[in-house]
Amino acid sequence: MSTKKLEKFIQAPSSEVFLYFTNSTALKDWLCDVATADPRPGGRLYMWWNGDYYTSGEYLKVVKDELISFTWFGRGEPHATRLDVTLKKRKTGTLLKLIHRKLGNNSKWVGIGDTYEKEWSRNLDNLASVLENGEDLRITTRPMLGIFINDFNADIADKLGVPIVQGLRLGGVVEGLGAQKAGLKSDDVITRMDGSEITGAASLSTFMHDKKTGDVVEVTYYRCSDKVTIPMTLSGRPIPSIPASGLELSKQVEPVYHQYEGEIESLLKANTEEDCAKAPNDNEWSVKEVLAHLIHTELGWQNLVSEIMSGHEGAYDDFGGNIQAHIDGTVSTFTTKTDLFKELKNHNSETLSMYSHIPVEFLSRKGKFWKLAYQANQNSYHLQTHLEQMRSAIASAQKQ
Repeated sequence: MSTKKLEKFIQAPSSEVFLYFTNSTALKDWLCDVATADPRPGGRLYMWWNGDYYTSGEYLKVVKDELISFTWFGRGEPHATRLDVTLKKRKTGTLLKLIHRKLGNNSKWVGIGDTYEKEWSRNLDNLASVLENGEDLRITTRPMLGIFINDFNADIADKLGVPIVQGLRLGGVVEGLGAQKAGLKSDDVITRMDGSEITGAASLSTFMHDKKTGDVVEVTYYRCSDKVTIPMTLSGRPIPSIPASGLELSKQVEPVYHQYEGEIESLLKANTEEDCAKAPNDNEWSVKEVLAHLIHTELGWQNLVSEIMSGHEGAYDDFGGNIQAHIDGTVSTFTTKTDLFKELKNHNSETLSMYSHIPVEFLSRKGKFWKLAYQANQNSYHLQTHLEQMRSAIASAQKQ
């Protein structure tokens, strides 16, 4: 058997480092995409990464703020291995020592030990970044396409005239980024990238795992029944300035809300109730349905903010899609364009107020606040896409 040993000094209390090995949500914040953990001797540990890899095991020994020992049985590996993580308090932080034991030496283990050494080194760097300044390097160093994802199933494929039922349907593209520059549009359905099958958000994330800004990838997609293959240059990810407090975050994003509220209000005033209720076709939303979706999005975001602050977030295998019954229920409850817009503005105001009430003690969880603030600053892309969707819906309604 062989062993891999790594050390990392982290400028954070040992209690924080300990949390990031024993809490399901904290594990996701630096190491994996899904986790469930019960940190006690005999308690379960399961982690999954977008794609096909997962590991399962159990905690063997847990000494608060000092030691975490657990087994690790990765998919496709010949047998379980063991990890011992010790935490030593220092004046300015914590010295972390990680030992990965019981790695095999025979032909079945060729390359596995070296891969673990490389991956543990990379992930411990990310753990230090998350704990010291909040930044998740998996986000900031990974390029992006500049797309929004929309629902896709057999019924939608039929309505779009797309001859496949698995793929990644675009809900929009971000101006100036790779997808838009390559000519992709809403309702295009991506099926492959550099030959790798793309079936949804999870497979896209897996493909992007080791890509870098500036990489050129071959993208295959359907536009209606036409199959197209094009080169696309991956864009750098714009990283917003992360404010120092919840109040500053509220002030930072408030202009974005006010800008789009003003544009939506102008659109609603300029068009009739009837036109705002007309959908371009069975596969597209009317203006009022888009307003309902924006209400749901804001409510969903508020729930996620609460989960981030509580330290216990839900885990999902993939994007679940929008529920038309929910859209219909909201439009039926807030029957006029004015009522829908008023409800949206109320929820927007509630979100801004929620930010301003973030307690000071939460700010010490740098990784949590960084994640919250980063995601809060992504809202403008979503709003711009749906504002364009509303304008298209009005243009279609006026032709009917």
